[in-house]
Amino acid sequence: MFHPLSPILPTPTRALPHQGGGNWIMILLVFFVEMRYVHKTGAGRIRLMEKDLVAVLGGGNGGHAVAAELALAGCKVNFFELPQFAANFERILRTKEVRTEGISGENVAKLNMATTDMQQAIKEAEVVFVITPAFGHKAMAEACAPYVQEGQIILLMPGSGGSLEFAKIFRQKKVKKEILLAESVTLPYGARLKGPGHVSLFINAIILPTGVFPSQRTSEVIPKLKRFYPVITPARDVLEVAINNPNPIVHPVATVLSATRIEHSRGEFFLYAEGMTPAVARAFESLNEERLALCKTLGYELYHWDGLDFKDYNLGETEEECRYRILNTSMDSCFGKDGIYAGMKMKGPEHLKDRYVTEDVPYGMVLLSTLGDLLGVETPTHDAVIQLASVINRTSYRKAGRGVKELGLSNMDKQRLKTYLQGGK
Repeated sequence: MFHPLSPILPTPTRALPHQGGGNWIMILLVFFVEMRYVHKTGAGRIRLMEKDLVAVLGGGNGGHAVAAELALAGCKVNFFELPQFAANFERILRTKEVRTEGISGENVAKLNMATTDMQQAIKEAEVVFVITPAFGHKAMAEACAPYVQEGQIILLMPGSGGSLEFAKIFRQKKVKKEILLAESVTLPYGARLKGPGHVSLFINAIILPTGVFPSQRTSEVIPKLKRFYPVITPARDVLEVAINNPNPIVHPVATVLSATRIEHSRGEFFLYAEGMTPAVARAFESLNEERLALCKTLGYELYHWDGLDFKDYNLGETEEECRYRILNTSMDSCFGKDGIYAGMKMKGPEHLKDRYVTEDVPYGMVLLSTLGDLLGVETPTHDAVIQLASVINRTSYRKAGRGVKELGLSNMDKQRLKTYLQGGK
């Protein structure tokens, strides 16, 4: 199903004679010649040309949503999953279709290709979207390194610093081609799989802060990405984006402090509805103070759709106040004021080895903790949550996680770090 034309016409790309009503005829001619159509989604108006060939790597919730929505917008989409997960991808491999439901209606997206062959998936793709949990970044980087092509843009959604892991792996694999890397704070959609090849979308991001590596190429890369998601906004660099990811701040501490309730209920638990209490708010405030200290040291800011000033933001004293204000500073920061209502309907986590812990602690909190060590910024509350989660799950998340060493940033002082992020060397 194609979506209707936007009522907002683009600015003409070349000068037109000013001849009253005739000028509008010329504008319309330029519009229809230069653009097949404009696809309107809650994540922005996607302006796509006939040439757009993209690859989407990763067959989870977000991968299904991105592949389907870009295909419905007119892109030629190559949808890839790693061979070891082919069994879960079988229906898509066979049908080359993704069914969607939810906020964008019921649709069937036709894919250009569905494959477990990385070389075929990314061949001649203008942009490669990597839509995997952070623990999948290394495998995707290693799989695509032999086949990347000159000038391709690889966008991780979200990144959590993963773009720097891609850069490190590409150096180790001696990739000589010029590849531009980028990462966003979060996914453009909140989505859940309903079944094989079937995804439900329940909310759209209204801002997507996105960093580029190296950051000196930001003005070149961001306009190309905004063609797919106009809500993308440029950040200073990819590390600022990683620090802005709200999930490591809100998910682990609320989950760990709700451990007895999660285990006793055997999964009948709604974190955003039940777990945002005054005690959690106090821990959240402490975590956020540590994050703000890192931002101050690096000259970064925290982004929010409504321009919220995070400094000294009181999260409230009652459960109702805390629930609203915690979500306003986390999930809502990119998804807007309706994020709280979508969040409260989301069930889980059902156990303590959920991604709220197993991804957000080792790939989010460990990064901020080790970055603090690198820069001399204390992060005692981050360290405490990492330790408690490690004890609960009998796993050393600090050892297993992705910190500054794994991203190739160890032994850098602040100036060297900023130089590397800007120039890539």
